[in-house]
Amino acid sequence: MEEKSKPVAEELMGEKPIPEEELPSKSQVESSVSATKPESPPNGEANTETNITASVANRIGSLSSLLFLGSSLFAIGCMGWFAFLWWGTVDNSLWHAIIIRDWAVRAISLPSSVFRMAVTLQASQCLSMLAALAIEKSIVPLPNLASISMMRATPPSSTETLLNFIYPLIRNTPGIRQLSTLSIVSLTSLIVLTSSILGFTSTILLSDVVVQPIPSESMEVNVTIDYKWNENGAGPDEIIYEARDFRYTPAQANSYWKTGPANFPAFAEYFVEAPVVPGIVDTGTTLRSFIPFSNADDRSRLRHYKGKAVVWDARVVCQKPQISGFRVYTDDSGNVDLAIGGTVRKTVSSDMIQNAQPEATTFFCGISDPISICQLPNSNIGSVGIHLEYYDWPPLAYGGGLKSEFSTADRKTRNGAAYLILNQTFGQSSFLDENPEWAVIGNADGNHGVEITIVGTLCYTPLDVVDRDVEISRAQTQPETEFASYQVLPEYERAFDGPFVGINSVKGTYTFEKVLPLLLPSEPNKGPESRGVFNLLPSEAGWATPESEAVGSDGPWPSRTNLTRPDQLHFLADALHLKYRKPFALQFEEEGNYEIYGNFSVSLSEAFSQLEVAYGIGSYIIGGKDWQQDLFRAVKDHPKGNVALALQSILTVIASNAYYNNIQLLPRQETVSVISFQNVSSPGGPYGTRRGGEYALEQQGLFSNRVKGRFPVGYSIVASVLGFQIILAAVILVRFLRETTLTRIGDPWQALAQIATEEFEGLETILELSKRVDTDREAVTKEMKSLGVDETLVGVEQHDRSAKLIHRGGRGGAGAA
Repeated sequence: MEEKSKPVAEELMGEKPIPEEELPSKSQVESSVSATKPESPPNGEANTETNITASVANRIGSLSSLLFLGSSLFAIGCMGWFAFLWWGTVDNSLWHAIIIRDWAVRAISLPSSVFRMAVTLQASQCLSMLAALAIEKSIVPLPNLASISMMRATPPSSTETLLNFIYPLIRNTPGIRQLSTLSIVSLTSLIVLTSSILGFTSTILLSDVVVQPIPSESMEVNVTIDYKWNENGAGPDEIIYEARDFRYTPAQANSYWKTGPANFPAFAEYFVEAPVVPGIVDTGTTLRSFIPFSNADDRSRLRHYKGKAVVWDARVVCQKPQISGFRVYTDDSGNVDLAIGGTVRKTVSSDMIQNAQPEATTFFCGISDPISICQLPNSNIGSVGIHLEYYDWPPLAYGGGLKSEFSTADRKTRNGAAYLILNQTFGQSSFLDENPEWAVIGNADGNHGVEITIVGTLCYTPLDVVDRDVEISRAQTQPETEFASYQVLPEYERAFDGPFVGINSVKGTYTFEKVLPLLLPSEPNKGPESRGVFNLLPSEAGWATPESEAVGSDGPWPSRTNLTRPDQLHFLADALHLKYRKPFALQFEEEGNYEIYGNFSVSLSEAFSQLEVAYGIGSYIIGGKDWQQDLFRAVKDHPKGNVALALQSILTVIASNAYYNNIQLLPRQETVSVISFQNVSSPGGPYGTRRGGEYALEQQGLFSNRVKGRFPVGYSIVASVLGFQIILAAVILVRFLRETTLTRIGDPWQALAQIATEEFEGLETILELSKRVDTDREAVTKEMKSLGVDETLVGVEQHDRSAKLIHRGGRGGAGAA
C-alpha cells in the first residue's frame, strides 16, 4: 500500500504531472469528500438518492393534527363566549342570569384556564415544527443539538426555548443573516411572545370587568303609596262625617311653602308637547309621579316600577290678565302698602281652562318685594266669609282652574287653582320685556314717595292628584342631586331698601345647576329620561277614568258640585293650596270653616316673614323661602324657560317635599313589580346595555376613557393576539409540510436516533461521557471545547431510507457519518 501510494504523493508534490485521463471523475471526488467529511452547505440540499416522504398524518400524528386544529377552533369558540359576555344585554335571559348572580368572573376565569391550555398546546406543536425546520433546513449548534432535536418530540417551556433554541441560533450561527435562519428565529420569537401574552388571558380580560349597576330580576314588593279614600268615618278631629273622605290630618296651613329640601328626588314624568295657542304660555301636558320609596338609595337605583302610584297633574298655563278696579290697601298710617285688590278676568279663552265664576273675579292679594304669588279664591273648598278688621273680604267666588287629565268630560267638580304672579319694581319692569303674558296691574307709591310699578300674569293649574296603575322606568341609575347651592354675595351686590321692605333683604343667592335640567323641558324628540327624570306611562286604561266614591278608588274622588271639605282633597293638593287657617279657638265660630282657600299670597322672600308678626298680616300673606324667588328667576330667565315653567317648578318642589315628608305615614299598601339596579361585576355595557351604545362614554375598564368606550381594550388585546397566533401557526404548519420530510412530530425515539450517531467526529466520546452517572453537568460542554467542536454547526438530511447527521459549518466537526 505504501509503495503504491508514494508515486501518487510525489506526483501531487509536482514531481510528475498526472495525465488528465487518470484523474478521478467529479462524482468520485464528491463521494470521497462526503465519506471523509460529511459537510454540506448551511441550507444543505437533501440527498435525493432515495427521496421518501411520509404522509401528513404520519408526520404530524392523527391526535396532534386533531389537537392542532381543535385548539384553534376551541380558542375561537372561547372568544365567542367572551364576546357574548362582553356584548350581551339584559334582554338575553342567560346573560342576565349570569351577570346578576355575580358569576361574571367565574364565567370568564374558568373558560380562560382551558383557553390558555389550548393556545399553549398549539404553540407547543408550533415549536416542535420550528425545531424540525431548524434541524432539517437550517443550522444547529452542536452543543444544543440534543435539546433542539428533542423539541420535535417534547416541546420545552418558554424559558427553555429562549435559552436552548433562540439564543443559540442567534449567537452561534453565522447564517443568522440567511433568510431561512432569520425566519425560524422570528417565527419562534413571535410564537413564544403570543403564547406568553395569552397566558395572561384571564388577567387581561378581567381588566374589562368592573362593578357597575345592572338591572335585577323582577320582584314583587309591598309599598305604601297614599292615604286611603274611606267610608263614612271620623275626620281628623273625630268629627263624624256623612260623606267619604281621606283619613289624614291636614298640614299646618301653608307650612310646605316655608320649607325646602336638602336633596331633590327625581320624579317620573309623562309629557305631551302643547299646541301653540296665541297669547298663552303652556308647559304642555305634564303628569308627574313620585317614587314611593322613603330611602333615597332605593329611589336612585330603581330601574322599573309597575303598579299603583300617586300621579299629579302639573300642567300650568299663563296668559295676560285684564284688571279692573285696581286698589292699593294701606295700614292706618298709610306708609306700608302690602295688599292690592280689584277684579281680574282672562284675556284668552281655551277649552282646557275652567271658567271663573263670576267671570270677573274679585281678588285680594298681598304683595312683596319683588315677587309674590297670589292664589285667587276657590269657594269650592270650604267656605269664605271670615271678617278681617281692616279689609273687606271678597264674596264667594271660583277664580278658575285647569281641566285635569284624570277626569272624563262629564266631571262635575271644579278643581284646580288660579294664580296672579306679581312683580313690583321701580319704573319699568323687566318682566314685560318680550313677555306678552305679563301686564301692568297698577302703580302705587312706595316708601319715601317713590312710585312703583306692579305687573302680573294670570296662571292656571289643575292641582289634581290621583292613584293610577303606571309604569315607571329609567335606563340608568343616578344619585339624587343636591337641591341648591348657596353663594353669599359681596356687600356691594346685596339689595337694600326695596320698594316696601326697608331692610337688607338679600344676602346671597341660590343656584340650581343640577336641578334645572330636571325641571326644564326635554330637548325635542327626547324623552324625560334624557335629563335624568324617570319615564312615566299609564296602564291600558289610560289616565282618565270615571269618577267614583267607592272605598279604595283611585280618584278623582268628590263627584258633587256642592262645597268640598278640605279633607276631601288629596293631601298633596292640600299642601299646594294657599289658604288661611283660623286659630283653633275660632274654628267653630259662626263666621265659617277654619280653612279658607284662595285670596292668599306668599312672598318669595324669607325677609318678608319678619313682617308677618310686625304688621299682623298673616291672614292673607306669608313669607316663603329665598330659594323660591331664585328658582323662579332661574327657570323664567332660562333660554328654555318661561313663567309657566317657573311656577310649575316651585309647585313640583313643594309637592315633592310634602310627599316624602308623609311617606312613612301613608296607610295604603299596594303590591307592585320592581326592578332595581344591583352593583355586580360585569364586562358588558353600562346599566346592562350593549357595549358601545348610547352610554359608551360612561363605560369603565382598562383605558375605556382613552377609547371613549367604543371597544373593550382587554378583549381586543386577547382577540388580536389570538388571531395573530393562529396566522403564525398556519404559516408554521405550511412551512413544516413543504420544507421538511424527516421529522415525525411527537416521536422521541426518532428525535433521539437521528442525532445519536457515533460516526460523527467527537460525538462518540460525548455520548459515552453522557452515559456515565458520575459525570458533572459541565463535563460535556468542557469536552466539546477540548475537542474543538463547540462551535460546530450541524443538521439532518435524508440518506437513502434513513437520515444522517451532517456538518453544515462552523469550526471543527470533521468526521464520517
